[in-house]
Amino acid sequence: MDFWLHVLNMILLFAVLGVSLNLLLGYGGLVSMSHGAFFGVGAYAAALTARHLGWPFPLTLLAAIVVTTLLAGGVTFPALRVRGEYLILLTLALQMVLYELMLSWVDLTEGRTGISGIPRPTLFGVSLVTPAQFLPLIAACAAVVFAIGYRIGESPFGRVLKAMRDDERATLAIGKSVLRYKVLVFSISGALAAVAAALFAHYQAFINPFSFTLDRSIFLVALVVLGGTANLVGTFVGAALFVGLPEVLRFLEARAEIVDAIRDFVFGAVLVAFMRFRPQGLVPERAGVGAVPAAAAAAAGVAATLPVAAARGTDGQPVLVAEGLRKHFGGIQAAADLSLVLPGGKVTALVGPNGAGKTTVFNLLTGFLAPDAGRVVLRGRDVTGLAPWRTVGHGLARTFQDVRLFERMTVLDNVVAAIPGQPGERLLPLFLAPWRAAAAERANRAKALGYLAFVGLAERAGDVAASLAFGEQKLVALARLIATEADVLLLDEPASGVDVQWVNRILDLIRQVAAAGKTICIVEHNLEVVTAVADRAYFMEAGRIIAEGRPEALMADPRLGEIYFGKGRR
Repeated sequence: MDFWLHVLNMILLFAVLGVSLNLLLGYGGLVSMSHGAFFGVGAYAAALTARHLGWPFPLTLLAAIVVTTLLAGGVTFPALRVRGEYLILLTLALQMVLYELMLSWVDLTEGRTGISGIPRPTLFGVSLVTPAQFLPLIAACAAVVFAIGYRIGESPFGRVLKAMRDDERATLAIGKSVLRYKVLVFSISGALAAVAAALFAHYQAFINPFSFTLDRSIFLVALVVLGGTANLVGTFVGAALFVGLPEVLRFLEARAEIVDAIRDFVFGAVLVAFMRFRPQGLVPERAGVGAVPAAAAAAAGVAATLPVAAARGTDGQPVLVAEGLRKHFGGIQAAADLSLVLPGGKVTALVGPNGAGKTTVFNLLTGFLAPDAGRVVLRGRDVTGLAPWRTVGHGLARTFQDVRLFERMTVLDNVVAAIPGQPGERLLPLFLAPWRAAAAERANRAKALGYLAFVGLAERAGDVAASLAFGEQKLVALARLIATEADVLLLDEPASGVDVQWVNRILDLIRQVAAAGKTICIVEHNLEVVTAVADRAYFMEAGRIIAEGRPEALMADPRLGEIYFGKGRR
């Protein structure tokens, strides 16, 4: 019986490790190959404070959490400015460095010999020695870790992580600091991994570096992927399969090396089968945070809402002013002494041939590119070169030509994610004032449904964004832009690539948004769209503004027409 209780204990320990990694990999989209090293650092922190300082179990657990959290949040900080395969390589290097330190720093870790005689925990006067005695403690810690992970993952904080996973640029464009959330989720992941590490050290009463190798990190990634990313129930299922199956194979009447070969073959075959036939894992991700079924959204009868600009009295007055913007990419001049003014409550258009630099201007205004010279002033505040998420906070937001929705999230969650000032996106209110976070979430979801009703998509609120037609995706992008509550909205080709039926609806919505006092600038190749909605237009060529005025007048100029349709084509 003790054997199976031991197996259960190990399943729970690895489930805790899996939960900690799933927050990174499943929710945040950050592939870390250093989780085995974090596991080891936490185990050594607990073991050393127990043996050399005589600390009791709760304090050794705290020491493991503090050390591993600082390591995960601090050492990985340089890695967070890179993405994809570069992050994998950097965390892989960290794993190898920490493993070598465990082997070579003999004075601290005792090297290959390992640390033995780690004191067993004593709770309520009882020393925990046997698997049966350890099981309640490990199960309780696993339940707490699951609750913490679930609270984070299925919350506004977790929604930002999923947005970051789906599209980092779009996450910046709705006013969220990607770097901040990466550091936080790495730190949280390290802290939760430390819980399993401390329990492992006390449970085994012996640790050495060979339990914390690269193989361990790969094992944990496979456990999470097989169980189901962004679903913590799947992590427990994956742990049961990955930890329990090898123990069952021990009962085969064969030599150990044959059993090991069979185990490796079974694992490999299972992984290949899942990647081919069920890549979402055993327990797939939920579509959204409290997703609203489409029927429920339609039945709710939500009112179409549109936030009114904060300064309606500035209609026609300059709200955003760009002066002398310059940007070069090698020998290419993307913006040359470019200046423009966006008046409040009006629609301004940027037109010109392909390659004229229109989207570059949007990137310079919103902080996605830093200008070589010049400045951007928003309502008297210099916002030149601010990070994109900061410009959104000051009231300047934009869409993208290629839409950039968070495709694995619901339509409603796409819009809710853009609403600023959500208490649930911060850890302290999320855990210390849950009633406040819950009330704000209900209010924000109702507000987001109103924005969807405004664009005519309230009935699609519960649908996954990737399932929408392209025209509907454009409407969701507009609703998400409005949800930022910014007063200056930049729309990059809002009507491009959609059918005529969608164009008319989009134009009508743009007019209504401008009528509510918003300042709008559009980049659009469809000249009919420009003349239908724009009050004023700037004509660009080769990074310069060469003309400005009423759209009809610009389009009637033969010289500009020749540039746009003839020799100016790029």
